[in-house]
Amino acid sequence: MRSFLASVIVLCLLGGAWLLGGPEFFMPARYDPSHGVHFSGLSSRLLGAALLLLAALGLGVARHAGRGSGKPPSPAWQWRYFLLLLASLVLIGTAFHAGEPGPSPHHRSPQ
Repeated sequence: MRSFLASVIVLCLLGGAWLLGGPEFFMPARYDPSHGVHFSGLSSRLLGAALLLLAALGLGVARHAGRGSGKPPSPAWQWRYFLLLLASLVLIGTAFHAGEPGPSPHHRSPQ
């Protein structure tokens, strides 16, 4: 489980750092890849910030679990964690709202 957590944190760090540059990309819809959301500029940066925040939260959880005390974290720590997790979800939602929904630039209609 530690190696999985470490790999997810590294992927969040790398993906977040790349997305902070504001690259353009298209994310297809889940059930219909001919439509989706085009991210660029601000929306990419918002996704990058959310990924970096999630990586920081994962590091905090791993650090607390690594102490091995067996005691739960303090209520203040739990509230801080919850609010930062909520902030990352708001960033992701804002990025999807700021992105441009539309047809896939790579999809060809069957003829």
